[in-house]
Amino acid sequence: MKNFKTNKKLALLLPLVSILLLLITSCGSQSTTAKSSTPSKLSGSITIGFLNQQEGAVAFPDFGAGAQAARIYINQHGGINGKKLVFLDCNTDGTSAASVACANRFVAAHVPVVLEGLDAGADAAVPILAGAGIPLVGHTAFGPVQANSPDAFFFGAATGAYDVVPLVVMKTYLHLDSVVYLAQDNPTDRAFVQEDMQPAAKKLSMSLSSVFYNAQSPNFTSTVASAIASHPQAIFFTTPEPDCTSIIQAASILGYKGYIFAGSCSAFIQALGSAANGIFTSSDLYVPDATTGVPAAKLGQVKAYVSYMDKYDPKYADGFAQDTFSSTMDIANILKGIHGKVTASAVLQALKHVDGLSSFMGQTLDCNGKQWPGETSACASGLIEYRVENGSRIPYTHGFVHAQQYV
Repeated sequence: MKNFKTNKKLALLLPLVSILLLLITSCGSQSTTAKSSTPSKLSGSITIGFLNQQEGAVAFPDFGAGAQAARIYINQHGGINGKKLVFLDCNTDGTSAASVACANRFVAAHVPVVLEGLDAGADAAVPILAGAGIPLVGHTAFGPVQANSPDAFFFGAATGAYDVVPLVVMKTYLHLDSVVYLAQDNPTDRAFVQEDMQPAAKKLSMSLSSVFYNAQSPNFTSTVASAIASHPQAIFFTTPEPDCTSIIQAASILGYKGYIFAGSCSAFIQALGSAANGIFTSSDLYVPDATTGVPAAKLGQVKAYVSYMDKYDPKYADGFAQDTFSSTMDIANILKGIHGKVTASAVLQALKHVDGLSSFMGQTLDCNGKQWPGETSACASGLIEYRVENGSRIPYTHGFVHAQQYV
């Protein structure tokens, strides 16, 4: 992939962030919470940095909630080799200045690793952390510096997978030959279609056309009408949640009977009821509402996630909190494998040697820098394609689908 693109899974979160962010960083103190319960058998502690856009004009408390719930789970299940896991929280407002301030705080505290929830300004923190030898980890990279830093490691699927894997599913599972891709009209999406999706479609022997719409004043009926005029077998979009729902509604009104691939959206399931049946959506994790077709071990992990989110903050259980819960569990498992003192150097070496680690609620991780072209920090590349049935996402693919060979 020639240019890093923002993860389509998170497209709802970042539009116009740089315009909306108005406040200066607010770095909190070492994390404590009345909801936490740490067993007395734990002796000592390991403090890691936690970086999240928790407060301000554009805040993402769901990412913070998932990480904190996982931290509680870890400490109630033996901690890190008998030591309590503690977060040194630093809350940003998404600006580079706030992220730099947090990075300097982490360096001064000598944390061995920094876990990112979502921070739109985190690219500015990477050189500071790397200069101190402190690795950055998380579920998804939120910028080109993170995406290709040798000191960053992300446990979710590479961003490009969200656009290419569904094409693979259309071809190999459904034997489709024609698809129209809908996207907001901006240079990034246009370049991505030209540089990545078209070559992938060509390798798959598929006809891929595209329709771009004005994100500021969209006419979804007109957009969908243009898309289906050529009678495609499928329409595909990786848009923000509200656009997803509007596109699906427009397709229904226009009587479109082909396949619909709705990126990684999920809000449409509850919003549209039975009209959501048959629609496809992607995830790099086993999701809470998918109770069939899930391996027993992963189903147990999903149930543990739901249980702890219900205790900590249930309103975030069906959302992006799952990403940070998973990545917190993953870094905890990696820390448990370190023999001796948990230092930044030891953590960095452990991360570089991650090979075959089963991610919590997710796929096998390999942090060799080769999971996706142009995203060396991605430790995974697979997605599960789900099909909505009776209000739930049912796994449609046989486990995770990978598509590096088509990029």
